[in-house]
Amino acid sequence: MGYEIPEWALDVAARFGIAPEEVLRVLTGPGRRWPRPVRGTGGLPALMIIGRTGAGQPLAVVVRPLSQWDQQVVGVRPVTGRLLAQFEQWEADHE
Repeated sequence: MGYEIPEWALDVAARFGIAPEEVLRVLTGPGRRWPRPVRGTGGLPALMIIGRTGAGQPLAVVVRPLSQWDQQVVGVRPVTGRLLAQFEQWEADHE
């Protein structure tokens, strides 16, 4: 499976202090990932993948399908608040 990361998505990630390698690590690196179906603008289906960067920071990456095997990153942000609590509970339940 391939991931396309548009320049604008990298710019958004950079505003949060997130490097491109951290985005790719969450998507393809070692460690568990928590996929969650979400709806984007206009109700379009997308997938939020939550995982940890190499430094251990929880990160949410939202992707949309481009083809059967390829996805495009459409959002990146640190995981905080209620979503962070849910993710940490998911991690505890899946140790």
